[in-house]
Amino acid sequence: MEKVLRRLPVKTLVSLILVFCMARATGWAQATAQIHGSVQDASGSVVPGAEVRATQTETNVVRTTATGTDGSYVLTNLPIGSYRVEVSKEGFTTYVQSGILLTVSSNPRVDVALQVGAVTQ
Repeated sequence: MEKVLRRLPVKTLVSLILVFCMARATGWAQATAQIHGSVQDASGSVVPGAEVRATQTETNVVRTTATGTDGSYVLTNLPIGSYRVEVSKEGFTTYVQSGILLTVSSNPRVDVALQVGAVTQ
């Protein structure tokens, strides 16, 4: 390989290096977006510790987070595409919202009101 590179004209070698670098850079520059919001119960009280799952519907890749003490959550660096959001917490019914479309740099807010559910043993 080294002998082949020595025989190439400098302009060709520089061009090959530039093409390689540009190809690598496009792989690193992936377009992303985020989903954020808050989770409350039916009375309007915040629900800390609820699990928030965002599933990219084309790939079934799942990202999860939990709500903070103020009931808020943020899922960052999500690849663009269509998503389904599920929110669950023991003692509440699971909330599901489909059809959330993320585009480059979008930041949709998905606020959730959980309903009290039956506790099973």
